[in-house]
Amino acid sequence: MNEINRLREEHPKMIYIAFPGDEKSTGGCVAAGRGFFHINSHGGAEPCPFSPYSDINVKNTSLLEAIKSPLFTALRNSDILLDDHEGGCVLYEKRELVEALINN
Repeated sequence: MNEINRLREEHPKMIYIAFPGDEKSTGGCVAAGRGFFHINSHGGAEPCPFSPYSDINVKNTSLLEAIKSPLFTALRNSDILLDDHEGGCVLYEKRELVEALINN
């Protein structure tokens, strides 16, 4: 976090998000299209690099449609992204819940 804080101080017009780390100041996890999502090497749109689940592929759809995927929508509409966690990734810690969403 020291490097992020230095960058924020030196470049105040830029937005820097650290994860894990900034969940409290951003109102919860920024994953699943709530700020960003991860695209894996096969084109799968994943909530984040630590939560490797995908229900849509950007090779077959637009980024805007990917953000609206059923998985991302379910995650944003649930309380999972707002939950406290042990300092790592909330989606990784609650992977059973994420897997249940993708298997519905």
